[in-house]
Amino acid sequence: MDTTGTRRRRQLPAIAERGWTVLSGGSPAEPAAFDPATLAGLPPPAKRLLDRALPSRTPLTSTVELSMEGEIRLGGRWLDFNADQILRAGDGFVWSPVVGGRLLRFVGADVLTAHDARMEFRLHGLVPVVRAFGPDVRRSAQGRLAAETVVWLPQALTPQLGARWTPIDDERAVVTLDAAGTAVDVEVVVDDNGQIRRLGLDRWNGSADPPRAEPFGGSVDSTFTASNGVTIAGSGAVGWGFGTDEEADSIFFRYRITEATFSR
Repeated sequence: MDTTGTRRRRQLPAIAERGWTVLSGGSPAEPAAFDPATLAGLPPPAKRLLDRALPSRTPLTSTVELSMEGEIRLGGRWLDFNADQILRAGDGFVWSPVVGGRLLRFVGADVLTAHDARMEFRLHGLVPVVRAFGPDVRRSAQGRLAAETVVWLPQALTPQLGARWTPIDDERAVVTLDAAGTAVDVEVVVDDNGQIRRLGLDRWNGSADPPRAEPFGGSVDSTFTASNGVTIAGSGAVGWGFGTDEEADSIFFRYRITEATFSR
């Protein structure tokens, strides 16, 4: 796999293609190389995480393109999906899945860029079933951007790229990231081997009545190592109610990464 180029992917819906083009523009400057010496003074969980995730001298690229598969719960029913995603640290993401099968199939995208934040999905790619945009969608997407940066773009968690870490204890720390114009705190739980096990944040829920920030997070079950040696979350589950009695019943998304490509 070429971890500095753009990988091949399926044909995307127009909304996803537009956002992908915006986020894949790249930077004209060569990225700095990761220097493990810059981790001195970080909270122990952060240091373990980055020591494991990033080989020394890894280019600190800001963009990752992913392929994934899994299950998503819609209306109480679990449906299979496969998806392509691009995530650019601090700027946004596009997640474009195909959900379901021959009889019940949804195609669309979740998009966050500097000038757009929306969800659009169509039944069999034709009949509109979801179309949401506006401030609530943007605020929720900013939280998602921060959380997914933590699990899939460890380069952005380094002090060299401006991440700020606050200790809690030997297993937990909080990382503060810029997420499309707002600072978001994400609590990370890291085991003795440097693997993220859990993460959580207060994420805006525009579907709540009234809309409000609510506990959100997930677990990480395994890791995925790209061909350049960078290690990211490989599989896990996500839902609302993180750290509450409702957590187990609120999971709505389970994923498995099948490909990861990094670019500047």
